Amino acid sequence: MIALPTARGWLILAMTFGAVSVALVNVGLATALAASAFAAFWLASFVMAQCSVYGIRVTRGGNGDGVCGSELILPLTVTNRTILFRQATVLTELCEFAPGGVLHTAVPPLSPREALSIERAVKAEKRGCFDLNVVRLSGGDPAGLFRRTRTFRLPGEVVIYPHVVHLESIQLHPAGAHTPGTDGRPLGRSGQGQEFFGLRPYRPGDEIRFIHWRGTAAKQRLMIREFEANTVDQVVILLDTYAPLVGNDPRENNLEYLVSMASSLAAFLKDVSCRVLFLAADGRTGELVRLFGDSAGLYPRLRRLLTVIEPGEISFTSLLQETAEEIPSGSLVYALCLNEDASSLELLELLFDCNCRIHWFLAPKENFPPIQADEPRIVYERRRRRELPPGAVRPRELFFSTRMEEVLEK
Repeated sequence: MIALPTARGWLILAMTFGAVSVALVNVGLATALAASAFAAFWLASFVMAQCSVYGIRVTRGGNGDGVCGSELILPLTVTNRTILFRQATVLTELCEFAPGGVLHTAVPPLSPREALSIERAVKAEKRGCFDLNVVRLSGGDPAGLFRRTRTFRLPGEVVIYPHVVHLESIQLHPAGAHTPGTDGRPLGRSGQGQEFFGLRPYRPGDEIRFIHWRGTAAKQRLMIREFEANTVDQVVILLDTYAPLVGNDPRENNLEYLVSMASSLAAFLKDVSCRVLFLAADGRTGELVRLFGDSAGLYPRLRRLLTVIEPGEISFTSLLQETAEEIPSGSLVYALCLNEDASSLELLELLFDCNCRIHWFLAPKENFPPIQADEPRIVYERRRRRELPPGAVRPRELFFSTRMEEVLEK
């Protein structure tokens, strides 16, 4: 691609044509020198811009995965393969997860044969799996009259996982609750509680502080202390993805908040001995998604799903109607909803009557207004809640400013 004039370049080109026209009409030494100077300046700038990115190679380093809301490093290596100095250039790449969707990076002047590693830091603002392909290197002349762009095809892939809030603890069972054994007596289980449960061999990822040194010496292999689990047998996460109820802000809306909440619950439960059932409608396929299994083994699959799940056309009421019979009695249910309606309340009350404990979270899109550059993000009017009978399942209303750890750890 040849160098193209900038706005300043077009202005100098117009002045050059003007000077040449004057020199042709009024022939003289002064007009000829002026026209020659403008033409030489313009031509020299074009040649310098045309050669500005010649001999420069760009290669992509290893891209790691990121987490929404955190900083991600996208490394590139810029190499000057010539024996000449190269002036400063600019790297440009389309990144859907970056602020504004485009990542611009300045490259300082390069010495002959210099290879410069550039670690581009970008804050990931959107979850999902993204393909990286084209990187454009732009250079020009010192006067800024021309711009030359060279394209490099550098395939790559980046996975941006949902934002996860670290939870210290959540109430997994009512006070005094136990899992009954076959004889009806309370049955302990290994997990992350406080009471000593037993010893087991070391597994990769176990913390050193739980090593039982006497048992290690006796068994001639590392032994770990286990503690009785403070957990329930079954945790159910219901995620509402009904598209008409999703907020207008493309990056920080009510659905993204609930996806982050589901991911935070899954991250906490992976260290707890329990089973997890996840139910949601995925807009990519238009079908209900059911994930079930041990909390630790299920976590990678659930995390991957929450990374790519999209709004769909199945309402939360329809989701409950199709899946209510799959929820075991006595489960701890997290209902993450975008709106409240009477049908959903009736179905949750039915689960409550089946000895399920219900944590109902409500995130209406009115509580997650779009982000405006010139206006503060404020919810001006709270929703008028309808009266519920005593003892009914009540939702916890969420706002864009609600701290997730506060509502989940209560």
